[in-house]
Amino acid sequence: MSAINPLPLPRAPEVEQRPEPVAPPSPPGQPRKPSAGLTLGLCLVASLVTALAIWTLANRAVDTSSGSSAGAQARLAEATGGELQKSLRVGGTIETLKYAAIRVPRMRGPRDAGRADLTIMSLAPAGSIVKAGAVVAEFELKWLVDHIDDVESSVVRRQSNLKKHIADVQILKETERQARVTAKAEYQKALLDLKTAEVRSQIEAEVLKNVSQEAHAIWGQLEEEGRIKEVVHDASIRGEELFVREEELHVGRHVRDLGRLQVKAPIPGMIVLESMFNKSGQFAQAKEGDQIYPGALFMRIVDVSQMVVNASVNQVDAQSIRIGDEAVVGLDAYPGERFRGRVLEIAAMASSGSAGSRYSRGKPGAFIKHIPMRILIEDHDERILPDLSASVDVRASNRPKGVLVPREALRSANSRGSSYVYVHSDGQFLRRDVRVQDVSDTEALIETGLQAGEEILLSGLPASTKAYR
Repeated sequence: MSAINPLPLPRAPEVEQRPEPVAPPSPPGQPRKPSAGLTLGLCLVASLVTALAIWTLANRAVDTSSGSSAGAQARLAEATGGELQKSLRVGGTIETLKYAAIRVPRMRGPRDAGRADLTIMSLAPAGSIVKAGAVVAEFELKWLVDHIDDVESSVVRRQSNLKKHIADVQILKETERQARVTAKAEYQKALLDLKTAEVRSQIEAEVLKNVSQEAHAIWGQLEEEGRIKEVVHDASIRGEELFVREEELHVGRHVRDLGRLQVKAPIPGMIVLESMFNKSGQFAQAKEGDQIYPGALFMRIVDVSQMVVNASVNQVDAQSIRIGDEAVVGLDAYPGERFRGRVLEIAAMASSGSAGSRYSRGKPGAFIKHIPMRILIEDHDERILPDLSASVDVRASNRPKGVLVPREALRSANSRGSSYVYVHSDGQFLRRDVRVQDVSDTEALIETGLQAGEEILLSGLPASTKAYR
């Protein structure tokens, strides 16, 4: 068997080797950005260096403190003798002790004036200082002046009518008097004729008697009517006089109204314009040209020589405040500024404060009571203006005396409130129990256990320091 030569294997196709792509060169003038890995590495190295530096500084501080004396680290204070000053912080609003409320004048004249509102013609600027009697506001006057002229003309006409009526009544009275005189004369004549009845016939005598009786009746009737008519005539004259007086009062009321339309300051002080609702439904201050209703409060004149702070204090804290206690007033508008003051008034009754839960039984606000009070500002300053918010530190007048230490020096021994301090003596800090009589926000009054002049520890040593004994 002859050997069969195998067929040669086909060669693999040759693959063309392409060159790897090369990043295009950056434009000239622009540096190449570092890679993300390099940036992360640099950040990690910086963090490690910072942590190492902090750890080194901390160890150095520990070494330094451990090698120094105990007295170099401690914050010390010296116990002093004096009065414990306690203060109570309250908030309020600046107001004036004396002021005058200025309202739109109410017209006292009859309704035929026909004015439901008044127009402001001139108004003193807010913040200006005025003297007593100065005109601070003026309302429209022309319509009232014209109305007064009309009413005065009516008064003159009424007075003329009264004079004419009096003259007419005098004529009537005289006519009626003459009628009564004539009737009386007729009666007297009839009496004379009746005396001749003896020489006359019986019929003629009877006629004379009837005539005399008739004349007497007529005269009596006229006298009675005269008395009644006298009353009627007097009443008619009085009625006309009342009409005249009514018109005179009409004029007088309008003249007084005319004076009210020029509002004058009753006291000297500063002008403060009040905000109110105008006809446009907006809440704003009054200005010239506005029409406002009579009786509306649109201005106050405040006496800035005496300013007070209207505040309120909790019913518990009020027990420590007395009239006349000193106070320090601060204005929120001027931080750092302080003014002297004193408690002027404390109300006798408390008012409800905002407290209580809406789900609790009873009326909300019925659990916490506040008592209104006034603090008089004794210092005078142009910056103290009405309606500014203020804070007041009231200093209690009852100031007990004794040994005073900073409040932070006290340490509590147990839950029952026993206290102690560390006294610095010969480089050591000795624990000493003390009895606290009273405390304020910053100081404590020591009753027993400490003397004035001794140094006490405030802070600075850990509790495990061996210097504590």
